[in-house]
Amino acid sequence: MKLYQPESNSDQEVKEKIQSEGRTVMFLQAAWCGDCKAIKPFVSDIKEEVAKSSDWVDADRDANIDVAKEQGLRGIPAFVLFKNGKQISHIGDGQRLTPKEVLDWYRSTLD
Repeated sequence: MKLYQPESNSDQEVKEKIQSEGRTVMFLQAAWCGDCKAIKPFVSDIKEEVAKSSDWVDADRDANIDVAKEQGLRGIPAFVLFKNGKQISHIGDGQRLTPKEVLDWYRSTLD
């Protein structure tokens, strides 16, 4: 099973993406995080579903610590929905997530 390989983005790139018009989902994770590793085999499928109605951006908890702090995110893995630059909803505060939980959460955010 192949693990999802998140793109590396600077704080500025992540901020620009989440502040853009429309919907953006941020995947916040870290390479050392066991619960992040557990969901990574399924993130490509999650991203594919999200891409039908939202943009996507990857963020690394360590490399993008300023973004995580600004958004009040303490646990990973986390999936965070932004709409027109404002955080609308998120799932994940350091617990192990299933793909179904993430997709159910995302679908519940659709208008």
